[in-house]
Amino acid sequence: MMKFNEKMLDLYLVAGTQNVHGDCDLFLKQIEIACQTGISAFQYREKGNGSLAGAAKVSMGRKVRDLVKKYQIPFIVDDDFQLAKTLEADGIHVGQSDITVEKISANADNMFIGLSISNEKELAESQRLSRVSYLGVGPIFPTRSKNDANPPIGIDRLAKIGQSSALPIVAIGGISTQNAKQVRQTAVAGVAIISAIMQSSNMEQTIKSLKGELL
Repeated sequence: MMKFNEKMLDLYLVAGTQNVHGDCDLFLKQIEIACQTGISAFQYREKGNGSLAGAAKVSMGRKVRDLVKKYQIPFIVDDDFQLAKTLEADGIHVGQSDITVEKISANADNMFIGLSISNEKELAESQRLSRVSYLGVGPIFPTRSKNDANPPIGIDRLAKIGQSSALPIVAIGGISTQNAKQVRQTAVAGVAIISAIMQSSNMEQTIKSLKGELL
């Protein structure tokens, strides 16, 4: 199990089979391309319309875990703590309405924990949680990847949150090759991306372009 390192946040891919309209073979192919091209972490987020459930979700999780582990990339599970334990994930990422960090902490063993926040109040609360390793902040820009996404906070507010946070931040929400450099110039450790990579007609080129913008 990998220990948390801030470099994991550089170019953090978040995805599930719903992001490729349920095509499981394509999903695995795309994740392997992403691993080969240089993502720094992968979060298995099987959630929303068309996502897998039950045994199928677990089975796909095992395949993805084994794939990303082959490339020595940290494997993180979104929200589902039992699934994270079953898959022996390196980390778990939770939102404000998911299972609380306090409930996870006692049973998380060596798993690191990421927490989503979108405002200064949630930031202040997060700083008191000793088991949180990093914060996911956003959405920065409008996004269609999450049906329940909060309103975008924008670059200026991201910068203010980043300057006030004692924890490393990964920015998420509407980030693309066009705006990644602008985001990276704030006090963030990296960016988390769904659509810009998963919906790209040339994933390799998109990831290479993003890496170039983030350096």
